[in-house]
Amino acid sequence: MSISRQEVKIICLVIYFLCTVLVLSGEKFNTCGVNDGVLDLDVVPAGASSVAIAAQRLSRLLTGQLGALLAQQRNLSLVDWRICVGLADQPWISQTALVGFTKMQQAQVSRSLSMLEQRGMIKASRNKTDRRGWQFALSDQGRAYFEEILPVVAAYCRGLDQVLTDRELILFLMLSEKIANASVNDQAYLNRGLEEAV
Repeated sequence: MSISRQEVKIICLVIYFLCTVLVLSGEKFNTCGVNDGVLDLDVVPAGASSVAIAAQRLSRLLTGQLGALLAQQRNLSLVDWRICVGLADQPWISQTALVGFTKMQQAQVSRSLSMLEQRGMIKASRNKTDRRGWQFALSDQGRAYFEEILPVVAAYCRGLDQVLTDRELILFLMLSEKIANASVNDQAYLNRGLEEAV
């Protein structure tokens, strides 16, 4: 399963929030102290990472809210929106490139492209260099819808970003990057827990 750039930002926000709680409280983190929270962080399955659970739950919450906002605006799904964002910047993109851009599965993108084309929001054309493939662009109607919805989505995202001070945001992003780098580059460090458990 691929994670989109927006989901990475959301996961970063979760990690930042958790770290800020630790820094501001000056106390050792205790999940029992956050049992009244929206994310239900006192319930972490045995053997699971508290950071991963918090990030996943916050990501699910925020992407759900964004999905509801998009559905309310123009009955768009999150996949539809990601496709429109990709096409707004660069017209005539291949389906393969859109799958890479959206970080969604091929089947999801294919269904969404078909639906967006039926609704008149995008145009499709055979790829000139590879006649087996298709390229896509926003239609005039699709661009108008995109430009209508963009300020609403941008306001939602600004609202999320403004929850944190500049200092908190920097700390959150730094800690998120540290965790991401460790998960990608330092498997020996992460496997240390496995060796200790055996």
